[in-house]
Amino acid sequence: MDQSATKPQWLFIALLCTLFSVASFAAQARKDLTLQPSPSLTPHEVVDFQLKALRQASDEGISATFRFASPANRAMTGPLARFSGLFDSPHYRPMLNNRGSEIQLISNDGFSAELLAGVVDPDGELHWYSFRLSRQTESPYENCWMTDAVMSVPHPGDSA
Repeated sequence: MDQSATKPQWLFIALLCTLFSVASFAAQARKDLTLQPSPSLTPHEVVDFQLKALRQASDEGISATFRFASPANRAMTGPLARFSGLFDSPHYRPMLNNRGSEIQLISNDGFSAELLAGVVDPDGELHWYSFRLSRQTESPYENCWMTDAVMSVPHPGDSA
């Protein structure tokens, strides 16, 4: 069998598979941005969703993140156009186009939760954030975990 004749075919198949994977990933990313606050989501899942939405660094990703801001947080940081402007600051810019994150639960008493997130920015630098969430008590978000505040914090190993 002449292997030179099959090599271009394999390259073509590999290229098609790669293109399909990229298109599938993009479709999944768009679908993931449709997630809505739900009592079934844990504080960890809410923070993970917000950081993954910001990884896309798009208006749609920022809007999806804002959807999980608590009503009290929205009153301070909203409307959406004002919230989007937060990502122009050096404190929050590293979240956009982030390469990934690790999230650790610090506390959860059933009503409020604090999580620490290490976020790798597009340049590979690590940034730390404290996420404070609360379980909402009023409609339309009753029993949903939503973000009350996000603060840039020093590396957990650094002393104050």
